[in-house]
Amino acid sequence: MMDIRIYQINLDRDDEDVAFNSLYHMKQKSEVIKPEWYDKVYEGTVEASDLDDVFEIFNFNQPEEYGGRGVYVSDIIEVVRSDDVAPGFYFCDSIGFKKIEFDPEKKQEAMSKTITVVKVEPGKLARTAEIETSLEGLQRAVGGMIETFYPFEEQVCIVCNDEGKLNGMQPCRAVYGDEHQLMDIVFGPFFICDCSGEDFGSLSPKQIEKYTEMFRQPEHFYRKNGEIIAVPYEPRPQGLDR
Repeated sequence: MMDIRIYQINLDRDDEDVAFNSLYHMKQKSEVIKPEWYDKVYEGTVEASDLDDVFEIFNFNQPEEYGGRGVYVSDIIEVVRSDDVAPGFYFCDSIGFKKIEFDPEKKQEAMSKTITVVKVEPGKLARTAEIETSLEGLQRAVGGMIETFYPFEEQVCIVCNDEGKLNGMQPCRAVYGDEHQLMDIVFGPFFICDCSGEDFGSLSPKQIEKYTEMFRQPEHFYRKNGEIIAVPYEPRPQGLDR
């Protein structure tokens, strides 16, 4: 028997695209595994003697109360008590498990420095995301220096890459005026946030729903009769192989 906790990356907060990455590739993005990426999705006792047994259980015979995904690469299993496995945090890697340093208690401190936004990226569906409010965090979200764009009547703005049109970034989404005339095209990833105060802030639930729907589908762009036309499309789901 083992007492365990399971932590999985919250895909809505996965602003750095770290979910389902190996430990090697995650450390190319960050020297430490950040607790704010993760949510605890299970705590309990399972009939297992090692981590491979845990992997098997949570992929093929999940407990009824379990609310997470099947255990996969980038998940973390905390062994609280076991007769055969040393207590600690174990990262589910491409091959096997690796013991790591991980402190879930630091999550709340880190989360207090984030805002909830609508994240929009070329070739992907718009989604809710949590981003850090530090200048470094904002720049990381757009892939470079930030620029603000205010095309909406309410006090929200688009935060995008200042040089997205010049540095080879892909066209992302068209922005339209009141009469659905194309005002501009944003290149590269961007996010939409509250701009009513001195600092960027979180969107309300209604705003998240509104702007996620507004920018939901990625778009292809082409010229017709001298005008740029934006055509929405559904991106292909990406398969995952362990």
